[in-house]
Amino acid sequence: MTTSPQPPARGRKTRGQLTPALRFMVPIVRNLSRGIFKERFEGLDNIPAQGPAILVLNHISVLDPLATASFVYEAGRMPSFMIKDSVFKVPVLGKLMIGARQIPVSRGTTASGGSLDSAVQMLRDGGVVAVYPEGTVTRDTGFWPMKAKTGVGRIALAVPDVPVVPIAQWGAHRALNYHTKKLDLLPRKETWISALPPIDTNAYAGRNSAEAARQLTDDVMRKIMERVGQMRQETPPAEFYNPSVPRPEAP
Repeated sequence: MTTSPQPPARGRKTRGQLTPALRFMVPIVRNLSRGIFKERFEGLDNIPAQGPAILVLNHISVLDPLATASFVYEAGRMPSFMIKDSVFKVPVLGKLMIGARQIPVSRGTTASGGSLDSAVQMLRDGGVVAVYPEGTVTRDTGFWPMKAKTGVGRIALAVPDVPVVPIAQWGAHRALNYHTKKLDLLPRKETWISALPPIDTNAYAGRNSAEAARQLTDDVMRKIMERVGQMRQETPPAEFYNPSVPRPEAP
């Protein structure tokens, strides 16, 4: 059942001092998001107004970080996204990303542990860490969330009692479809972003760390998939699409 969007949280201002890079980037990101999308934001109050938080998002388009960063900013926080390290190697942009306190992720290397350590330290310093656990735009052709990596679970277990907020989004793929590479910016497409209440991570304490991280990650992504199903008014798949498992051949 589709619900009406909630108005932005009133009276909440972005907390914390803006670095020069953020003062430069924030208006660019906000104007790009507003120019590309019709923003429909709900559940902003589910993002803590202060203190550390882990935000977990599904990923449906290379353009959706513009909208999700804007969403978090409108909730009164300044997010530090975990982003693949190749972005940081781009001249000028890389320096801006570092200055904006974003976190590079070296996937599939021994340096990946350092990315998790950076995220944990950011949380201990009271920051907001935003994670796309799928690691890339979903490879599911129906744009449902796919099987996620467990980094977000490991981060959450390393900083007990930090709120973990599932955030579902739908619509950004219509502006730029990853699978077909079709760009369609006019008219503007609606991006609907919905933050759910934080989950209680205490239930995962005391388990084997790898098992707990896997279960926590899957549970958060399941909440996101259920919300995406409500937004789409469709029944989600019973299982996450796993890109490492070949799809069955058509008869």
